[in-house]
Amino acid sequence: MFGGTETVASAIEWALAELMKSPEDLKRVQQELAEVVGLDRRVEESDIEKLTYLKCTLKETLRLHPPIPLLLHETAEEAVVAGYQIPAKSRVMINAWAIGRDKGSWEDAESFKPSRFLKEGVPDFKGSNFEFIPFGSGRRSCPGMQLGLYSLDLAVAHLLHCFTWELPDGMKPSELDMSDVFGLTAPRATRLYAVPKKRLICPLN
Repeated sequence: MFGGTETVASAIEWALAELMKSPEDLKRVQQELAEVVGLDRRVEESDIEKLTYLKCTLKETLRLHPPIPLLLHETAEEAVVAGYQIPAKSRVMINAWAIGRDKGSWEDAESFKPSRFLKEGVPDFKGSNFEFIPFGSGRRSCPGMQLGLYSLDLAVAHLLHCFTWELPDGMKPSELDMSDVFGLTAPRATRLYAVPKKRLICPLN
């Protein structure tokens, strides 16, 4: 139960934290929401596929902050990986966090740049690109991936569409603490305090 809920909550926090730290990207996502959805209704499921930059932002969030940073597996048979002998039935930990920040696979790997996913041929997280595996890959990939993405897309879209967000007490984006704090299942942003202000009135029905 916690694995299916806290991971989404963690990803939402990281998405907001990264956008608060990058005001230009926040502005671009909100402008896209205003153009695609408009300001006279709330975001609907059918809108999500048209929100290209929002989806790029969430991919970049998952690249830098995978909900489960270490993927646990067991080898079915003996194997050799990068010259290392791995016996059968060995417990193997895949560091998805480090893979997403690998400088050999990603340009400016430590920086939050959603626009990188607008380019052709950029790795996706569906499991066939091993440079980007926040949900794992193959038969042992996360069975709740689609539900998690659905929840993440809609939650962040609503938060950014209905409100503007400000840092408290005149804090500058550069002053945000982006270090990890481990929760029950996933690393979370450290004490994110953001002040929501009404941007538009979302209809109740």
